[in-house]
Amino acid sequence: MINLAKRYLPFALIFAAMYLVLPIFFQGENYRYDAIEYQFLFPATALVSGLVYSWRHGVDFTFPLIAPIIYIGSVLIYSHYYHWIIYVFIYLIVGMLGCFIGDMVYKSNIEQENAGERKKNDSEPNIKISNFTVEKNDREG
Repeated sequence: MINLAKRYLPFALIFAAMYLVLPIFFQGENYRYDAIEYQFLFPATALVSGLVYSWRHGVDFTFPLIAPIIYIGSVLIYSHYYHWIIYVFIYLIVGMLGCFIGDMVYKSNIEQENAGERKKNDSEPNIKISNFTVEKNDREG
């Protein structure tokens, strides 16, 4: 449980800052920038966070749920218009997309590391048979 908190907490704090603190600056006279916030800033936050999280930890289907859950709190506090609730699904999908793209990058990084290790191991003339290691000698006699 503590490991999950360590993995999710930095991203949850980013989402909380973006979804709960940023709308304070878009209230009142700045209401015309509300669309920029809902249609560009919030999805970009979900996408980039999904990319970074999956690049570090691999794909996790519970991670994209963080953004919509925190966004629901933002809707209840600031907007009071429940038609904004459609963005919950948009942020969920964008977060999943970020996770899948980040996972592809994560897998390609692992494949490159494994290829480097295989190349390094191929240069060493060791043959493993069950629990014994037989070394191949190039000299005769």
